[in-house]
Amino acid sequence: MRPNSAKSAELQIIIWFLEAGWELFTPVADIGTDMVVRHPQTRELLAVQVKHKQRDSLNEGLLDNDWRGVQPPFDYLIFFIPEKQRLLVIPSEELTKAGKRFVFFTLDTNGYSRGRIRPKFSAYYLDLSPLRIEDRANAFATFFARVHASREERLQYI
Repeated sequence: MRPNSAKSAELQIIIWFLEAGWELFTPVADIGTDMVVRHPQTRELLAVQVKHKQRDSLNEGLLDNDWRGVQPPFDYLIFFIPEKQRLLVIPSEELTKAGKRFVFFTLDTNGYSRGRIRPKFSAYYLDLSPLRIEDRANAFATFFARVHASREERLQYI
């Protein structure tokens, strides 16, 4: 029996939040939000959904758009590629397009979405692979907080 790779991805994100000192709550039923985190400075509760690249998939940067025509039921989507330790932290309002799929990375010479991050998503991209394992949790949490602060600034002017 193969391990549940979706749960493994969620657990890695949970571990990073906890190691960085964030409070975290997980719902009993998985109905659109995988976890709720409390921002350590502002004390805000933020709903997070984690998606990951399927193991052995050649298209690392494709995600089906499960929220066509509706506002996602979470504040942030974390799209995680465990094998390469790279991820995106995307505010939910960036996920309101009508198309069937999101393409986060450019196409390589073979036509697979696994190249560089597309410019539209570059502000939400983090590559943890160059970091030591013990430094990844703080780098992740700092990046998440920065994306959140940027989102809050944008929402003030809407």
